[in-house]
Amino acid sequence: MSVRKSKRVKKALTWFKLGLLAVLALGAASLFTPYPAELVRALNPPPPAPNPTTKPKPKATSKPKPKVDKATQRKAQFVLANPRPWSPESAFSMPTINLPNFPPALPESVEPGNYEHVNTLTRGLNNRSNVNFRAGSTAAQDRVKSDAYSVRVSLDVLLPRASQGEELLKANPELSKVLPRFADIMGAAKVSPWYHSLYLHKQNRIRKNTAMLTQLLDRHNFFDTDTILEIDAPDTGRRVLWIQADMDVVSDGSDGDRLPTMPEKICKSDYYQPTTSYRWKKLTKTPNPMLAGCKERQTRYRKQGKKDEAANATRVIFELENSSFLLAEYDSFIVAPLTLKEGKNDTYRPSPGDYAAVVVGKRVFPAIVGDFGPRFKTGEASLRLCKAVNSKATTYARAVSDLGVSYIIFPGSKEPENGPIDYERLNVRVRELLDEMGGLSPEAEFVEMKDLLPQPGAKQQTQKQ
Repeated sequence: MSVRKSKRVKKALTWFKLGLLAVLALGAASLFTPYPAELVRALNPPPPAPNPTTKPKPKATSKPKPKVDKATQRKAQFVLANPRPWSPESAFSMPTINLPNFPPALPESVEPGNYEHVNTLTRGLNNRSNVNFRAGSTAAQDRVKSDAYSVRVSLDVLLPRASQGEELLKANPELSKVLPRFADIMGAAKVSPWYHSLYLHKQNRIRKNTAMLTQLLDRHNFFDTDTILEIDAPDTGRRVLWIQADMDVVSDGSDGDRLPTMPEKICKSDYYQPTTSYRWKKLTKTPNPMLAGCKERQTRYRKQGKKDEAANATRVIFELENSSFLLAEYDSFIVAPLTLKEGKNDTYRPSPGDYAAVVVGKRVFPAIVGDFGPRFKTGEASLRLCKAVNSKATTYARAVSDLGVSYIIFPGSKEPENGPIDYERLNVRVRELLDEMGGLSPEAEFVEMKDLLPQPGAKQQTQKQ
């Protein structure tokens, strides 16, 4: 009897397990039917419908979706279709260019204009152009490629080295005849670091202008300096800075004490430079003839909102009211490049007022360092000195185009006090300084310069005597 009971219990447990498994299977299958969702909705009834007379309160966190017009949608689609649009590749920044609105209608005729050739970027440029057309795909695909429409600029320039020793005779064969100790002087000469700095400024200017396709430094002004030498004269140790270059014309300066009136065209010019680096305290109460025009420009610039130009005019007005300057048409002076103010080798650095001898052929002209010019060029002199060298020189025609001009500057030789050039002192002092270099040979022609303007205060002194 016990054996039969145990068999019945086992059968009952087996059927119980099978039934439980069937219930679980049916429950799992019901999850894939809509009945569980109805059961949840029955357990959680929906909120009561709002009263149509009362407006529902908007949720604080909800924001209305912005309306997007079709044009914006098309633009977005274009951006997505072109994830990397073409952009110009450059190594420099350009100012913002505001283009005028496109004309509403097609033009009826083509307006005449001046279309400049690339040769006009600089005088003396040998241009070799080559345009290559290559097979591409469609315009829609090619226009986004950076190299589809590009230009490669290659400018070939010979970089000169500084002349030394007898190489200077190629520029002026008469130098050894003018200076009897020329060989000894050149033996003591060394190339100045300023020569390399000068040509570095030339290179940087050309690099910048080539990248922007603007006016380049022309051939003449690139090859305008044969050498810059630092020399300690044999025996005396006299310091000399020797610049071998051409001679361009400068027409700057003003001085109400010596020249109270100037041509109206100059006085009203926006480009005439009324000041020079060499200056002195004004000696009389006669106003500078450039003062009225400068005040007019100051007022005009302020009305036009040109702050920098107005500030510069204010500075010049102060200088004209308190100082006097050299006059390029009447004074004998040379212009040194601003490059000479760089570096630490101040032993040979010239200052405004230092004496200088200018050698052209066999002729020697006395002068002073009167001004400083651009960092990238040398070989400039006053109109007075240029006309003495070449009677055909004008403000538009240089005195000497080749590199046959020797600017022999004597650093540290300026007078203790600045003032109008004393021409008697100028002639005597330059000859004395040349004697410290070995003097001039009998073949040399020393051209004495005379004062062309009355010294300020001369009449008052005569009356007192």
